[in-house]
Amino acid sequence: MRRALPFALLLSTALPAWAELAPPEGHVILTMGGAVDETNLPARGEDDGGLLGFLEITHDGAAGFDAFMLDGLEQIEITIPYGPPDNQRIYTFSGPLLSDVMALAGAAGKTALPMAMDGYQAEIRWQSIETHQPIVATRADGIPMGIGGYGPTMIVFPPTDDSELAQEQASQQVWAIAYIAIE
Repeated sequence: MRRALPFALLLSTALPAWAELAPPEGHVILTMGGAVDETNLPARGEDDGGLLGFLEITHDGAAGFDAFMLDGLEQIEITIPYGPPDNQRIYTFSGPLLSDVMALAGAAGKTALPMAMDGYQAEIRWQSIETHQPIVATRADGIPMGIGGYGPTMIVFPPTDDSELAQEQASQQVWAIAYIAIE
């Protein structure tokens, strides 16, 4: 019993450090707020300005991710045709699984509501996230996605032959993400 106590103490002091979400060191390119258990950004009020202020986003604290943090997760590639219907081309998007990013924010099992910079918002239930494995793309054809294109981040689903599912996922494939609300 005496040997178990120091080991248990070691575990109890080490676990919180593993569970804490490190603060971003670079520019935040993805913010997750709402029902997140891990935060590294302060609360936002109504009058805090900036893009999130313009979109009327407030939160009690959020999980902020810079490019380095997202690049540190396992990177998945998805190759799909994308773009306006009359001008599509094949892209290879890459980035971490949405489920992995949500897990870091303490949001596994919850619903994601990605919002584009223009205010467009979709709802992606956890069952779909877990089953279909969309990514938070940070690169297109190996190049970081910038604002003014599809970036800085975008939800990308793997291709499917199910036309009904493909239509549903097309509306959830939000690009130019400003924020992901978690419920």
